[in-house]
This record gives sequence, structure tokens and C-alpha cells, in this order.
Amino acid sequence: MPTEAVLCHYFLRHIFVILFIFTCLFSSVPASGSDNTARKMSEAETHFSRGEYLEALSDYQEVIDQANNGDPKALMMSATIYGTFLKDHEAALKLYNQARRRYPGSVYEADAIFQTAMIEYERARYREASRLFGLYIEKFPTGSKRDVASFMRDAGNSPPAERRNKVAEPKTRQKRSELIRVLILENTVDVRVSGSSSLEIRSPAGSNLLKTLRAPQEARVRFEGGILYVDGVAYPLTELMATPLKGDLLRVNGKWYRGDLKLSVTDKGLLRAVNLIDIEEYLNGVVPREMPPSWPEEALKAQAVVSRTFARYQMDANAAREYDISATTASQVYGGITAETDRTRRAINATRGRILTFKGRPALTYFHANSGGMTEDARYVWRVAIPYLQSVSDDYSAQAPGAVWSSFLSFDQIRDSMSRNGIQTGQISDLETASRSPSGRAVRMKITHSAGATVVGGNEFRTMTDPAVIKSTLFKAERNGQGIRFEGRGSGHGVGLSQWGARMMAEGGSPYREILLHYYRGLDLN
Repeated sequence: MPTEAVLCHYFLRHIFVILFIFTCLFSSVPASGSDNTARKMSEAETHFSRGEYLEALSDYQEVIDQANNGDPKALMMSATIYGTFLKDHEAALKLYNQARRRYPGSVYEADAIFQTAMIEYERARYREASRLFGLYIEKFPTGSKRDVASFMRDAGNSPPAERRNKVAEPKTRQKRSELIRVLILENTVDVRVSGSSSLEIRSPAGSNLLKTLRAPQEARVRFEGGILYVDGVAYPLTELMATPLKGDLLRVNGKWYRGDLKLSVTDKGLLRAVNLIDIEEYLNGVVPREMPPSWPEEALKAQAVVSRTFARYQMDANAAREYDISATTASQVYGGITAETDRTRRAINATRGRILTFKGRPALTYFHANSGGMTEDARYVWRVAIPYLQSVSDDYSAQAPGAVWSSFLSFDQIRDSMSRNGIQTGQISDLETASRSPSGRAVRMKITHSAGATVVGGNEFRTMTDPAVIKSTLFKAERNGQGIRFEGRGSGHGVGLSQWGARMMAEGGSPYREILLHYYRGLDLN
């Protein structure tokens, strides 16, 4: 039997698992209100599943605003994101308290009390946590988390010395923190794997060797009828590990990677491929995909620190998921071995292990192409205030080539773009900026059409139409015949590091530390 100390540590480190169970519990509850509310809820859940937490929060807030009496699922998921993934305990507690007041006696109140107790325990307010776990048991004696609450109530009442022993980090955590799990394929029918010389395919625990491949041999893995097949041989498993010999390389569907590969079955009955790789080797496949390798060395170093910090943040936030980060623009673009260059490798090695932190934790280091002269406050893009993602003056970006742009969208193009994203409008007659942020960016756009008027977020409008055409939200929009002429500056959402700004600063002699602390105010470089 596991000891009380081990169990207590399990609950603390795997709070994520409990929260994901909570998510599944409410996944069948439809969002109330209009079709637009349902669309926003669907978008929020997609963002959440990808680990895009600020984007998910923005959509959940839209749902809450649109629903007449609020939406309990959106409220609870917002609190979950604040408390678990952004570590903003005060914001989370405020939302949980709202749920307790609005939905007394419901499963929402039950979960709000439980999650409030978990936050208080994590903040070392053990007596209050114990009281709240007791309250959960008293009010919901048949609640789904009664056993956990009972255990945690008793743990909260234990002597402080014992409690410190219970929550001590295991010695194996350092080893875990060096590996990042990168999603490289999802919901695919089959996966082809091979190695540069020798590759072993094993059961999930690694103890059972299923097949050994010698180059140029390749194995085909597929899932059919509840069974995994490796080159036609059936195995009663839902996961496999593919491990090359030390120093060898791994090939997945023709693309080369370092590290190991985990293959698992998704809830859709298809395959997911996750590359398990040392974080520094992972960065070798990321930095040259996110910033041109020919750019100045100090800019590349800044990008290496930003990408490493973002990866560390996702590793901490997604410990209970099947993977930490994806290989696409949903997280950071990861190109495997073919992306690696000597210049970016040197920048990564020169900053090895260095990250930006806020209150001792990895920061959420968003970045974009060009701020156009002023970065944006995260609250005006995703309706979430992040202390270090605030607007700063950025003349460096304004001086960069291509900082100024213009484009045109016809009313029909705008209407088609809205329709593809689930927003139905009548015949469009005008488009105007309904509100702007202090940096000058469009926060809300008003579309006037034959069926009335529709308001969408500025960044949402940009991504729904074409980010290659509407490069940023720092624009002026004027009617021009049967469409809109846009005159703008910058590229991307404008939050965090401006990559072109970093280049211009580096060319002007600024070291990477100065670049980073210009764009992320109030962070520590460790």
C-alpha cells in the first residue's frame, strides 16, 4: 500500500488529472444561448485542448458575456485555467466563489468548493483547506470526490513537519524536467517508423521487446478493431514505444527526429505520435523554424530563451496530458533534425538552460513577428491581464523593413470568411472599428449587413479573414467601393517579444538580455 506521504504528493502533483476529470464531466453540457455562443464554446474547448490557455479564456469570457445568466461551464473552465495553468490563484478563487453563489446545491458548487480547497492547500493554507474539504463532504456526502476530499482534509490537519515531508519533490523530478513530449502526429491511420541503424519497438513499460529493426527496415504501425498491429502482427496494447540505440536517429513517416517515440491510440480510434526528446535538442528543431538562422546572434539567443521558456511553461502546465506541446503554430513550430543549423545551435548552447521567470515560475512568453512600433497588452487580445505581457514602446520594430502594409478585402470576401467560421451575416455594407486599445489596435470590429450588425474581436477578425492579408490589428479601415481598404503596421498579435524588433536591437548592439527585458517587463532571467 502506498504511504500517506506518497498519496498526498500524488494528489498535489496530479491536480491536473482531477481537473481534466472535471472537464470531461461537463463536456456533454451544451452552452446556453445563441449559435454564436455555441460556436464560441466549441472554439474555447479547441483552444483548451491545444494548450492555448489565453485564447481559451478569451472565448469562455465571450460565452459568459453572451449568455443571459452566464454559463456555468464557461465560468468553471475559466477558473480552472486561471488556477491550474496561469497560477493566478486570486482570479481563480474569485470565479469559484461566483459559481458557489450562483449555483447553490449543484455539481458546480461542489466542484467550486473542492477546487477552492485544492488551491488553498497548494498555497500552504492548510487549516482553511481542511475546513473546505470538510465542507465539501458535509454538503455533498455522495459527491464524486468525497474520498479524495476526506483524505485531503486529514492531510491538512497533520503537523507542519509531516506536511513538509509529504509535499517534498521526488528525486526523479529533475530527470523528468529534461524531457519534453512533442506531439508530431495526431489522429492518423498508420505510422511508419525506422531508425538510422537499429530501432527497438517495445510495450509501454519498456520491458517487453516486440520487434527490432535494422536499417533500412521500416515498421508500419496501425490500430484496427481494438488491436495494435506492427507489420501485421497483432498486440493487445494501446501504446508502444520506439527507441533507437543510443546516438541513433528516429524516422517517423519519412521525417527524422532525435529522441524516442511514443505511439498511442486516441479517443477517435486513431494513432498519436509523440516525440520524447531532451528540451535542448528540441530547441534545435524550433529556433530555426521560428526565426531566420541568418539573423544576428543576439536575436537568435533571445529567441532561444523565449522558446525554451515557453516550452518549460507548457511542460509544467500539461503534466497530466498525453503531451506537453505540439509541433505546429498552435504551440511552436518544430521541424526535427532537418530544421537544425549551426548558427541556431550555437545560440541555443550559449543560453543553455536559461529561462525567463515570474515569481520563480517559467513565464508564458508569447512572441510575434513585428509590433509596428508598440507592443500590445495581452488583455486587449485575449481579455486576460498578464503582468509581464503589457504594452511597451517599440521604435525598433517600426524601423524594420516591411513594417508598413496595406491590403483590400471585398465585402464578399469578408462575408465568406465569416461564414467559414460559423458566423452568418446578410449582405455586408460596411465594416468599422468599434473600439481600440491604448496601443491603437482594433479590439472590436463592427460588421454592418442586411440582417443587422455583428461584432467580432479584432484579432478574431484578423485570423478569420487571412492573417497574411490583415497582418495585424494595428490598422485603419476605410470603405473603398465594395470593400474595405486597410492601412496597417506590424505583423501578428503584438504581444510579447517582437522578432523584428529583436533583430533591429541586436543590429544596434543590444545583447540578448537587454532585448528580452525590453519586451518582458518585470521578469527575471535565470
